[in-house]
Amino acid sequence: MSRLLVTLMLSVGLLSACALSPQIIDLHPQVQVSGPAYGQGRQISVTVNDLRDNQILGSRGGVYGNSSTITINNSLTAAVQTAAQNALSQLGFNGNSSAKPAQMTISIETLTYDTTQKSLMYHVDLAAVLKVTTTIDGSIHEGSYTTQGKHQFGQAPDADKNASIINKLLSDTIDRAFSDPNLARFILKN
Repeated sequence: MSRLLVTLMLSVGLLSACALSPQIIDLHPQVQVSGPAYGQGRQISVTVNDLRDNQILGSRGGVYGNSSTITINNSLTAAVQTAAQNALSQLGFNGNSSAKPAQMTISIETLTYDTTQKSLMYHVDLAAVLKVTTTIDGSIHEGSYTTQGKHQFGQAPDADKNASIINKLLSDTIDRAFSDPNLARFILKN
């Protein structure tokens, strides 16, 4: 009888270890742009749109993968807008020039989190796609910027770790957009 009880307790323990709780994370991407300050004092307004079909980033996996979701607690559009405005300020966009003002629309097309478990390791695949449309006096520049990340962990990452890797992914994507030489040339030409 005690052998059966021990086996049952071990089985329940193993199954519960495979069940992962949902996570709600805060996103605050930080961007430190490098390169020339091509803003040259130009005024720029930034709008951010979230075009994703689902507000859930993905699943943490486990036995109950459909319910062990990762969602964002704060406003994703506000977080991206703040990071973009800080990056643009670093690039010299401050409204002190008589150059024609620019309008920028950042569309969040993709932000996903996918996990698989293989050989006792958690493999996390991340993807972000931002489309940036910049308009100056009727002229338009469009760019699409994609970043992918792959991580592996010995155990399922906690909320802080997930927030960290997703913030880095978003930061890298925003940095990629503002480091685009075609965007810089477009702004300098107009």
